[in-house]
Amino acid sequence: DPEYSLLMPDKRLALDAIKTNLRTTAPELATCSGLSINSATYWLNKIAGETGAKLEVANDGTVYYCFTPNFSGVYRRRGRRRAALLAGAFLFKSLYWVVRVSFGVALMTSVLVIVLIFVALILLAIASIFDGGGDSGDFGSFDGSGFFDTNFLSDIFSWDYSPSHSSYQNSIPSAQRDRYTDFIEKHPKGNFFLECFSFLFGDGKPNSNLQKLRWQQIAATIRANGGVVSAEQLAPFLDGDTSDSGMVMSALAQFNGHPEVTKSGFIVYVFPDYISEQPLVQQQQQHEKEQEQESYLKEESWKFSNFPPLPLLNVLMLAIFNFCGSWWLFKHIATINLLHHLAALIDVLLTYSIILLVIPAVRYVILLVLNQRIDSRNEKRRKAAELVKQPQGEILKEIEEAKAIQREHAELLRIDRKIIFDSGKDSLEQKFETTN
Repeated sequence: DPEYSLLMPDKRLALDAIKTNLRTTAPELATCSGLSINSATYWLNKIAGETGAKLEVANDGTVYYCFTPNFSGVYRRRGRRRAALLAGAFLFKSLYWVVRVSFGVALMTSVLVIVLIFVALILLAIASIFDGGGDSGDFGSFDGSGFFDTNFLSDIFSWDYSPSHSSYQNSIPSAQRDRYTDFIEKHPKGNFFLECFSFLFGDGKPNSNLQKLRWQQIAATIRANGGVVSAEQLAPFLDGDTSDSGMVMSALAQFNGHPEVTKSGFIVYVFPDYISEQPLVQQQQQHEKEQEQESYLKEESWKFSNFPPLPLLNVLMLAIFNFCGSWWLFKHIATINLLHHLAALIDVLLTYSIILLVIPAVRYVILLVLNQRIDSRNEKRRKAAELVKQPQGEILKEIEEAKAIQREHAELLRIDRKIIFDSGKDSLEQKFETTN
């Protein structure tokens, strides 16, 4: 919000006036700051919403805005936080593309390296068989009987998952063919890297336009109620209750409204720009037809990915293959001389393969928690909307008094607006025309 900045002259005037009088009204603020009454009302609501001010009602019905002594400190804290966020955003944008592409490239590279190592081991095993088990070049002796060890799967659950490279002995023979060297994954060209990134980090926030949608629905509600609403009528578009005074104040600033006290002491919110001569019942019926499915603000749940399941399954299978292959190589470093020479590379491959599986798993759990909170907020808003649809007790009384205030304001629009004075005409001539 650009208006959060303290560089705006009118806002500085309003802040300085509030500091001298922490309990103020719009007329008092206009007097002290030199702002117009409309500008003073706007900035009073804006600052109150940003700093968490509260409302107080006097015996005569005057509504006071009450600020804490250190209310302006929120702007200094936000300024520091904003500077840190801007710096972080710059770094994030600089690294975003690199991270996005590197994970896909690293996955393909790691799979390719693992396949090449397996192919090399197979070739060495074949060469060792044809040479009668002789020396296999600079890599030392190679025992083909230990190559196809399927018990490495059980080693995943072993407590001693990191055997010594120099002392570990493989004594379990196996004659199975390696089924992973024939692994072929087909990915659409130009989409695979995006699928990898989506699998790892998702596709962004699902409610990036939530604030815009909130304002649209609040504006529709204000219009449907003739320009006068209660806090309960705004609750379905806030957090489901009436405690979010900061958002209410922001709505007052957004739509040029002001609080007003009913005869029973309830605080309702009047938006003069939405006061209409059209009958209130007719406005509500029109609103119900237009906004039948928008009785409350509904947040969308986080998605694990926007891609269909099949491409993500392909990425998952490739990641699992990457993990199994790198784990097998890691477990046989001490028994195969070729792998012993590539120990550092294998450690890197195993670390990457674990990260490739851990990040989506952790993100999945986090999304479950976030979606539970979203469901909870949506449920609170839905219940708040039900209370407004079928109001009872104090809520019904408050809404009825809000309607009475709306009718009073609407009556002012029906006053005879016949022109009785025109500065472009002679006053005696106008007086004669009025008399006749």
